[in-house]
Amino acid sequence: MVDIQTVSIAVASAGVLAAAIYYMLTLRYNVKARQMELCRLITSDLGSEQGCQRYAMMMNMEWKDYEDFREKYGYSNPEMFSKWVSEWLGWENMGALIRSKVVTAENLYATGGVGPILAWEKFKDIIQRQRDVTWGRDHLSNAEFFAQEMLKIKLRNDPSFKDKLEAYRKTLKHE
Repeated sequence: MVDIQTVSIAVASAGVLAAAIYYMLTLRYNVKARQMELCRLITSDLGSEQGCQRYAMMMNMEWKDYEDFREKYGYSNPEMFSKWVSEWLGWENMGALIRSKVVTAENLYATGGVGPILAWEKFKDIIQRQRDVTWGRDHLSNAEFFAQEMLKIKLRNDPSFKDKLEAYRKTLKHE
């Protein structure tokens, strides 16, 4: 026969187990909710009207070489300098958040993280030159990582994008 003490221990144990399972599920949900809120927060500026205008201005920038780029868009032109630098620093932060596993690349991709793919193609020679000349090898390395992570997801979701990217690369060489 089962005595009352054994039954009460079993009921108490079941209660503790149920509470632990509930806590784990709630914690998991809250972590995912915080990740999505953080993704929304960090992409809200990029997706705003002002952010879209900044991206469009940046993607319409033209230069012959690194020196021409510095003259047109460097410190001597604070308005344009702030536009392209703020965009890249946003992506730098996103890459750092992915690397530190605070957010997932998939969540940032889902909230509109495709822009840096084409921007990386357009600016990679400039950024590499900045690394060589002034800022060092880690300059915007998280932004580069972010663009590469977005590209991996894009190609996984849409393999035909590879052809579009190649066509885009060819247009850059003719500018």
